[in-house]
Amino acid sequence: MPNVQRITYFSKEPLICPVCGSKFFREDLLSGRGRLIAGELTDELKRMYEPTQKYGELYPIVYSVSVCPVCYYSAYPQDFLSIDEKIKEQLLNEKDKRRESIVLVFDEVNFEEPRTLIEGAVSYLLAIMCYDSFTSLFCPAFKQALSSLRCAWLFSSLHSHYPGGHYDYLAKLLYRKAHFFYSLAVEKDQSGEENLFGIKNFGPDTDNNYGYDGFLYITALLQYKYGQRSDIARRITSLEESKRLLSKIFGTGKASRDKPSPMLEKAKVIFERIKEDIKDLKEKSA
Repeated sequence: MPNVQRITYFSKEPLICPVCGSKFFREDLLSGRGRLIAGELTDELKRMYEPTQKYGELYPIVYSVSVCPVCYYSAYPQDFLSIDEKIKEQLLNEKDKRRESIVLVFDEVNFEEPRTLIEGAVSYLLAIMCYDSFTSLFCPAFKQALSSLRCAWLFSSLHSHYPGGHYDYLAKLLYRKAHFFYSLAVEKDQSGEENLFGIKNFGPDTDNNYGYDGFLYITALLQYKYGQRSDIARRITSLEESKRLLSKIFGTGKASRDKPSPMLEKAKVIFERIKEDIKDLKEKSA
């Protein structure tokens, strides 16, 4: 029998779900001992990790969301226990709706055993649903945006492992949802409806915090990659907005702690691509 190396651990003290009162143990990824070997950084600021002979393929984002295995209440750890009675009531009333939504897509999900890619993806689907009940103080639009993007990544990984499972279709849906929520989060931040000043980590992955500039970059990138293309005039307008967001990132054009060079370089590449697309679209519509 092969020697299976542990990659995660469960908390010694149980969490008590603030919605249904159930007790459960949170799972987290173990660190060290060569478990994570960083690979390339994608244009979506997603860190790829090299599989190892000892631990195989690891996906840190699988463990980022806390999920009650009974009522399927899901949220990021900093928010999980912070809900008030009004939010609790809404989430409790939608318990069956959450479970039924997941059963429609997946035959079996188990949050009491070590998570797989499927539980990871489902945890983000549930978070997207649950943050609908949170007030603006929690910046729900941003957290739904981040959850949608990470969920798209996990569905893409599932597709690479199980190409016949239609996970590529789900990934596209979640990328479009991420585009919607990132754009919404920008609008709400600019209007003051959801102030992102309190967000400590913008991700988008778990290895590095690219800050507010990274948030603007991802918003512009998703608009470029997944925004509508059927209406040329609307497409030009949205790409001009993406250009404006990217230009905010450049500043002096010099890398710094807040503007790491990998992101700056990727932002410049996307900026030039958008410029070319706008030029081509204007020529077509002339």
